[in-house]
Amino acid sequence: MTSDDLFWNSQIGVGQSASLKKLTDDSRSIYPAFAPGDSIVLYQRLLLTDPADTSYFLPQEMIRPYGINIQSGQLYTLSSKYEYPSDRALKGPAEAPAGLERVVWGIRSPDTNVMAYETLTGAANDVHTLYLAVGDSIAQLSYGATSCFLDRFSNTGGYLTATYGTGPTWVLVFDLKQNRLYRIENDSEWVDYMTTFSSDDGMMVFLRSDRKYSLGDDFFGDIWLLKFNGSP
Repeated sequence: MTSDDLFWNSQIGVGQSASLKKLTDDSRSIYPAFAPGDSIVLYQRLLLTDPADTSYFLPQEMIRPYGINIQSGQLYTLSSKYEYPSDRALKGPAEAPAGLERVVWGIRSPDTNVMAYETLTGAANDVHTLYLAVGDSIAQLSYGATSCFLDRFSNTGGYLTATYGTGPTWVLVFDLKQNRLYRIENDSEWVDYMTTFSSDDGMMVFLRSDRKYSLGDDFFGDIWLLKFNGSP
């Protein structure tokens, strides 16, 4: 990391802020989401085991929906697909507030007065920088030469997640109530991304991928559960 890279208050691992638990272990999961009740995480799983087989099979034909109990690890085969949570994307740059230029896209918090925007900055317009708009007030969230990419607001609007870097990547968690920033620990070449929250924001899941299997622009990986300390 360089001196102008984004500063985070602390790195989330097994520590004071939260705990991490690995839910799947075959690098073939994607689109994790909490089922109603928050005790089961739904996901889609690639049935192929050899990446070379994707040359002969369409990946969509070899993906099935599953569920996993976050406490016991019991697996469930789903009879139908589930709906992956919306990121509440805005319609386009036309919705961006005055003063923000080169807006790539934006997302809306459940609190409709709060928006987040991803813009292009830097001398070559090649750095993705994040901003938070609360009413008429705009605050810059990310700085430096490393790009940050928006992911989603949590269900209560208390958190905003983003992806830091282009590979390897880290998940950033902006605690908007405490005005703090956390980075989920990642000491390898993994790509961490694709977050979703439980209904009360006490838990979050994300994907950690070795980029072995892909589906379009997305990578399959393993599902990790983050449980904020103090949540039931």
